[in-house]
Amino acid sequence: MRKKLIGIIVLFLIFLVQQHTVYAIRISPSAIKIDFQPNYEETFTFHTEATENIGIYIEGNLAEYITVEEDNIAKDGTFLVKVKLPDEIETPGKNRVLVGLIEKGRVGGTVAGIASIRTPIDIKVPYPGVYAEITFHVNDLNINETANFVVRINNLGKEDINNAKAEIGIFDSNEVLVENILTQEKKIKANTQENLKVLFDASKHIAGTYKAVAHVTYADKSEDFEDGFKIGTLNIKIINYTRTFFKDKINKFNIEIKSLWNSKIDDIFAEVEVLSNAKEVSSFRTVSVSLEPWEKKTISTFWDMQGLDEGTYDVEINLFYQGQTTELKDAIEIVTKKEELAGFLTMTHLLIAAVLLLIIINIIILVKKSKKWKQ
Repeated sequence: MRKKLIGIIVLFLIFLVQQHTVYAIRISPSAIKIDFQPNYEETFTFHTEATENIGIYIEGNLAEYITVEEDNIAKDGTFLVKVKLPDEIETPGKNRVLVGLIEKGRVGGTVAGIASIRTPIDIKVPYPGVYAEITFHVNDLNINETANFVVRINNLGKEDINNAKAEIGIFDSNEVLVENILTQEKKIKANTQENLKVLFDASKHIAGTYKAVAHVTYADKSEDFEDGFKIGTLNIKIINYTRTFFKDKINKFNIEIKSLWNSKIDDIFAEVEVLSNAKEVSSFRTVSVSLEPWEKKTISTFWDMQGLDEGTYDVEINLFYQGQTTELKDAIEIVTKKEELAGFLTMTHLLIAAVLLLIIINIIILVKKSKKWKQ
């Protein structure tokens, strides 16, 4: 048993040493991007550690067009890789070739184990005819702001796009169309990218949640894209708060709040008044906090209940921030915390007790069976 344990420890130490060696290898540049051109040719210099223990490999569907011209790793940690493309490549889109490093003498040449030390060479080959990749994204904004809505068109085809444009419909939370806006029309040359922009004015609409649907037309094609966004107002909503407190205890008073503003709000605090028959019986203030855009947070303070009787009280919570106030009026309840056994025996405690009882019964049965077996 002892020999097996020693063997396992030795194997583990060997594994750690091997892992350290693998991850110590580095390679640069980290990535190379090439736009295909017929008979394109260029040589790239790669860098790593100067050592005799590293080999170079190349893999990918276009590996035949990439060769190692010079290997000076043992001398100064550099090697040269030459890319020489043909006059035509039949696979359009992104073609990836990997230039990687591997330790010499590793059993089985575990290329998959060193994925972190490979440099991808991405060769972007244009598609035949008209072919475009389109993205559409809009950002949240405040009710008094304007922002550009942008349709990004990447022309990956061999032909130019002469009449790209978009019509963007703005829908409210009830899916009602509230506005239509049009981008400019643009020509997009082959293997280039353009943005179609249009200015959106949020002051024309109320605060809330919206959806933008872009109907994009180019050449003889059309596609629809959508994205959601919010128009914010300088307002913080009180979502929830602690409603039940225990008499003669120091209780934690939590107030859950949420920002409806698309900018950061600092120095937010709440003042709380507790009233009985319209007369103030207690008041306190929370600490100050900040809220990021649309963030939800709980602010807390401690409230000493000494001197207050059981019953229902009126509560007024006033939230202060940047010259604004959010007010909430409601009720809270003060109760006596029951310490009796009945209050202590929750369902969880009963289940634990039942499990322990079953364990004890099983032990007794096993002991009795053991005695009979001996007899």
